Amino acid sequence: MVTNTDIDFIKTMREDIADTPTLPDIVAGNNFLADTTVEEPPQLIHGVLHQGSKLIIGGGSKGRKTWSFMDLALCVSEGIPWWGWPCTQGRVLYLNFELQPFAMQKRMRMIIDHYNHQTEHQVTGQHFDVWNLRGHAAAIELLRPKIQERLASYSLIIFDPLYKMLGSRNENDAGEMGSLMNELEAIAVNSNVSVVIGAHYRKGGAGEGKAMDRISGSGVLARDPDAILTMCDLESQEDEDDTERECCVIEPILRNFPPQAPFGLYWYVPVFRHGDWINLERVKGKGAAGPKYYTDDLKGMFKDLGEFKKADAVKKVVAELDCSDSTAKRLVNKAIDKEIIKESALTKGVYLQV
Repeated sequence: MVTNTDIDFIKTMREDIADTPTLPDIVAGNNFLADTTVEEPPQLIHGVLHQGSKLIIGGGSKGRKTWSFMDLALCVSEGIPWWGWPCTQGRVLYLNFELQPFAMQKRMRMIIDHYNHQTEHQVTGQHFDVWNLRGHAAAIELLRPKIQERLASYSLIIFDPLYKMLGSRNENDAGEMGSLMNELEAIAVNSNVSVVIGAHYRKGGAGEGKAMDRISGSGVLARDPDAILTMCDLESQEDEDDTERECCVIEPILRNFPPQAPFGLYWYVPVFRHGDWINLERVKGKGAAGPKYYTDDLKGMFKDLGEFKKADAVKKVVAELDCSDSTAKRLVNKAIDKEIIKESALTKGVYLQV
């Protein structure tokens, strides 16, 4: 006998089947390997992000993440390098959930002026669209229909920050965050647009543990994106002109590209710039708990020596850092491992400052 409960169950099953999206066919492995239509998509940020992929940039509170997103948006929209990575030009949509329109406009003008003074390339912002949503935070599934028709015209879309589009989701709930990332993936795949989202660090997370685990909320955020860039504040340091600079270290975590080593940036209003002189080990906030001497202290220390032997380097470190011979030897060996100094290809036992 068929009960009302059975009928309701059958109706629900039919509705679920009707709502199921069309899935691609299963393909035999040999046919898949022989499929010449499978191509690598263009690299929007060379060596970091393909067209149609997802990127998370994580950082601490007031760590200049929004400045970095705006810099990225302008660099992609103009086809100029960002943080040293070449960018393929494409139209950008920036969803601004935090800044008031006047502040957004002021920052855009500052970054455009910076590039117009630094390069012959004329930066205008004409390929950079802004959707000012401060005071209108909403779940991503409510925002997507508003921009769905226009998404195909963009190469990159930036959501800044992530938590403003959670809706009723709990960022610590893996299932709910999974549904959020599925919405973002649908945007990326269906419209072939690269998606960038800004995420904040969990409390006390900056500089602690693995870079990908510092981001607040469910571990889904560390597993789902195709690329993650974490920003960790460093102690202020003097540049090569003895000017004190705010510094940070960037750690790239990449799924589809070869690994890249962490690198240092310094704040040069209104953008971050590369600095080979930056000590990546001087993490802000570690204070007395951190080491007294750092391998990165040896950057640039031996340039006046030209070619030198390891014993010469040890003496130089002892004189410069006022440390023991054993500490100096340890630092020199680590500097060789990190290729801060490198053995000459012509003479064994002779080193050069890289």
